[in-house]
Amino acid sequence: MKKIYLLVISIFLTYSLFSQNVVTIDQCQQWAVAQTSANVQKELNEQILQTSLHNASSHLYPKLSIGGRFSYQSADAPMMDAKQELFLPPFDEQPLLSNMQYHIGLDLEQVLFEGAKMFYGRQYARLQNDAEIYKIDLSINEIKSNVISLYLNLLIVEKQMEIIENVQSTFDDQINQLKVLLKEGVIPQNTLSQLELEALKMQQNHNELVSRRESIISSLSILTGHDLSHAEFEVPTVRETSAAEPSQRLEFAIFENQSKQMDFQRKLHLSNSLPKISLFATGGYGRPDYQFYFNRPDWYYMAGVNLRIPLIDWARTTGVGKVIDIQKSILKSQEEDFKKSNQIAIQDKLNEINRIEKLLVLDKAITEKYRSLTRTYSSQLVNGTITANDYIRQHNEEMQSLMNQELHNIQLLKAKYELLALKGQL
Repeated sequence: MKKIYLLVISIFLTYSLFSQNVVTIDQCQQWAVAQTSANVQKELNEQILQTSLHNASSHLYPKLSIGGRFSYQSADAPMMDAKQELFLPPFDEQPLLSNMQYHIGLDLEQVLFEGAKMFYGRQYARLQNDAEIYKIDLSINEIKSNVISLYLNLLIVEKQMEIIENVQSTFDDQINQLKVLLKEGVIPQNTLSQLELEALKMQQNHNELVSRRESIISSLSILTGHDLSHAEFEVPTVRETSAAEPSQRLEFAIFENQSKQMDFQRKLHLSNSLPKISLFATGGYGRPDYQFYFNRPDWYYMAGVNLRIPLIDWARTTGVGKVIDIQKSILKSQEEDFKKSNQIAIQDKLNEINRIEKLLVLDKAITEKYRSLTRTYSSQLVNGTITANDYIRQHNEEMQSLMNQELHNIQLLKAKYELLALKGQL
């Protein structure tokens, strides 16, 4: 019983190790995205957003400042009436302001209403942050597209290698048969040599494909941050998408974001033309105080409400609004142009997918015919009714038809992924 238990554990571990070696295109995309600084950039942008939101409302916090002044004037200033004949009451003699004056005090200001500048500023900051996030997401989509391109190119190379290996195996069997016939004197040496030469050419092509596969895997390993030299790559299954599904590309969200930013730019500028109300208070110690006709130092204070209503700035606000309207019209035209070009690209891609699917239907019939002919040619070569060149040509045509079929399979996958990218569903 213990041996059976150990055997089960061994099989399970072997299966686990094997399954870990199988890599999917989704895994490669996730690894590649994790390798980038996208997540770090998003975290930093969140920190920038919080700082921007704080700055947008910082003017609502009370402002407290300390100030002071010292001065000395060359002449005294007497306090007299307008006719300069009588001293102002309640003085019986001429009061004089001191030549030396000084004061030190605190000033406090609290904004009560600032034309909704805080609200618009915070919304504008959020839109700016969203725009940066969209840029990061676009770079992530570009990374995913690079992974898809490398992955599918790798699958094409592996399929070509597999086809050549199968043909090589068939050639080896044929060469062994011809060697027997050569010993028996049935065929000339030239027939065998031609097949051996073709086998060497196939081996050369295979070696080139091996080098290309290693190069692609090396690039994919760097992109994903994982060693994929011993991995097995699974053929992906692309989810279907219909032509009726609307495009969800990030570019449309970027256009909308830019339009909203322009709206809030208008509102922010308009807020500068709205009334502003604030409380103020000031107090301190100085000579003279607010009763400046008493030539002595004393404490003083003042509090009140400030109201500011811009009058001339409305003309400038109207001009800024017109500029923003023109910019929005340009942006709308650009969005319409992009939408049309995207629709054309989607339709072209749907047509391409339909074309490749039709090719694949014929590919299966063609390869089956070539396979049947090759078996016939193989028998005819042994019987001496055809030359080695005829057999090699037939074999090459069969191999090419198989490669075309596999190439069309990968092209179909590539076209479907490109369609997902055009619809913003990658």
